[in-house]
Amino acid sequence: MNADWPEAAVVIAAYEEADSVGRTFDALAGQDAEVIVVVGGDDETAEIAIAHDAVDRVLCDEAEDGPSAARNQGARAASAEVVCFTDADTVVPNYWVAKHRRHYTDDTVAGVGGPLRPQGNSTKHRILFKLLSDYWYRAAWPVGFVQQSGNNCSYRRSAFLEAGGFDEEIPFMEDTELSLRMKHYGRIVYDKECPVYTSTRRQTNQGYVGLFLTYVRGYLDYFVLDRRPDNGYFK
Repeated sequence: MNADWPEAAVVIAAYEEADSVGRTFDALAGQDAEVIVVVGGDDETAEIAIAHDAVDRVLCDEAEDGPSAARNQGARAASAEVVCFTDADTVVPNYWVAKHRRHYTDDTVAGVGGPLRPQGNSTKHRILFKLLSDYWYRAAWPVGFVQQSGNNCSYRRSAFLEAGGFDEEIPFMEDTELSLRMKHYGRIVYDKECPVYTSTRRQTNQGYVGLFLTYVRGYLDYFVLDRRPDNGYFK
């Protein structure tokens, strides 16, 4: 590992994810970062995290006020210069932390994001993820509409804290909202070679059309009409 790269921490917000979180931790084993897990709920997620060799710290999400609050709690507890975020239903490649860290040798970089890929072998999911969670990002990023996904993003911690972190009052699209705020603190880099593999349960349960309409409404409310809808879908 390049000694000139800034140190990193990985923050994972995990609310009752006992069925999937072990794979998330397995993927982080051996990667050069402190792994901080913020756990809520009543299942065995905390026990799995405490027992796993890849996990350095387990924090209790006592407020259980959504993923934004849990991520912010983890970021405040970290001491590394770079904070990476992924989710408890997501598996990262073994080079993921290194890919994020290397971008921060450039002092102008405030954040880094990458594409999402689906877990499993479904052709439908692979095609739609490529369109919606990669090509769409590539098209939107150059015109200033950066959309770092909460399960594949990192930030320079000092800038993240100065910006106030994830907005804990936003019920969804909090990751996009933060990405747009963070543009004022430096460049936001899209690394198309830094994917993560995430669960398709949301797409399966809600359907792509339903999700598309939810996000369209969110784009209009947040970024055109400047209002916050009372939508608890991602809360």
